[in-house]
Amino acid sequence: MEVNTVLQKDITDIQSIAIVPTILDVVCRATGMGFAAVARVTEDAWVTCGVLDNIPFGLSVGDELEISTTFCKQVRDTDKLVVIDHVDNDETYSNHPIPQQYGFQSYISVPIIRSNGEFFGTLCALDLKPNKLKNAKIVDMFTMFSELISYHLDTINTMRKQASIIEKKENELATYDFISSHDLQEPLRKIQLLTNTIEVKEIDKLSKKSKKYFKSIKNAATRMRKILDDLLKYSQTGYNHKGFREQDMGKLIERVKYRLSDEFDQSNAVLNLSNLGKLHIMPVQIEQLFYNLFSNNIKFRNNERTLTIEVESRIDKGSNFGVESLDENLNYCEISVRDNGNGFEQKHSEKIFEMFQRLSNKPDDKSTGIGLAIVKRIVNNHNGIILATSQPNVHATFKIYLPV
Repeated sequence: MEVNTVLQKDITDIQSIAIVPTILDVVCRATGMGFAAVARVTEDAWVTCGVLDNIPFGLSVGDELEISTTFCKQVRDTDKLVVIDHVDNDETYSNHPIPQQYGFQSYISVPIIRSNGEFFGTLCALDLKPNKLKNAKIVDMFTMFSELISYHLDTINTMRKQASIIEKKENELATYDFISSHDLQEPLRKIQLLTNTIEVKEIDKLSKKSKKYFKSIKNAATRMRKILDDLLKYSQTGYNHKGFREQDMGKLIERVKYRLSDEFDQSNAVLNLSNLGKLHIMPVQIEQLFYNLFSNNIKFRNNERTLTIEVESRIDKGSNFGVESLDENLNYCEISVRDNGNGFEQKHSEKIFEMFQRLSNKPDDKSTGIGLAIVKRIVNNHNGIILATSQPNVHATFKIYLPV
């Protein structure tokens, strides 16, 4: 059955929240459940927006169930969660048709409520065997995760509204100043406060397995903080004609290397500079540009060889660079940043500059998917263009063309 446009948007929104797979994984590990999902639940529809199925229960993202055959309808109607440890021994649900239809013995469903009071759906889990779910720790964990998902959905919605307002001016998502508001920061502060309190006062009481789950939650919160910080950086990279001045590029890049000295030392990276002169730029922004590019070089280095980053520049007529989008009659400074790292498939050369785009979903990937979007915005602020070329496991090269 084809999902309608509105529900498809909700699926896309949930899929864009990088922390959802971690939430589902932690839920299954912490409870022993084999199936967990984020479901969009309306008056007449139930659709999976995110799913982890280790049973297998047989559902994937975008699949629908008849709403009347789900406990999520009851959660939506009553705004109360449903928790079942063991269907066969439960006075309320032992003869209920829903568990009999699907064959599960343990079940939990917690509502996801938007900040405006709108019911979005549920965070739910089930298993074919009994599990101990009726306790404060499990319920609090599900509630915290549902609030976290709600927070992300509100952020996406706010971003969408901002984009609509700004589209006429910049035709892109141009500001994230709202990120600094109390309403968006508070859920993250709450989670980090709770995890810090547990780490100080309760960590020794946790089992080895629970400590592993706790670490996953803490890492997810830290990643969220990094995303918010990067979004704030994005919001601060607006055009400012008063910020332009002549700058020695060699000295600017050396400042960047100093800021990343720990990363350079730990990775044994080598930075080679050549033909760098002076440019009329916004120094603060161009420094951020190189900071993000070098961070990217280091994150995606190839551990089988020493990372080498080559930076060089040349000034010439636009017609001599062989780049269609350059004005043939203008002089440009071409700045090339090349590394010998892992690279990427050339088909992703434009995608990598889009907001929240990450080519890797590995657990140890610390990328927020915002760094290169910041780079492109800074280049746009200088009326330039940026191009990326790469060969997997050989190199990645970023070429920036700034009008002189």
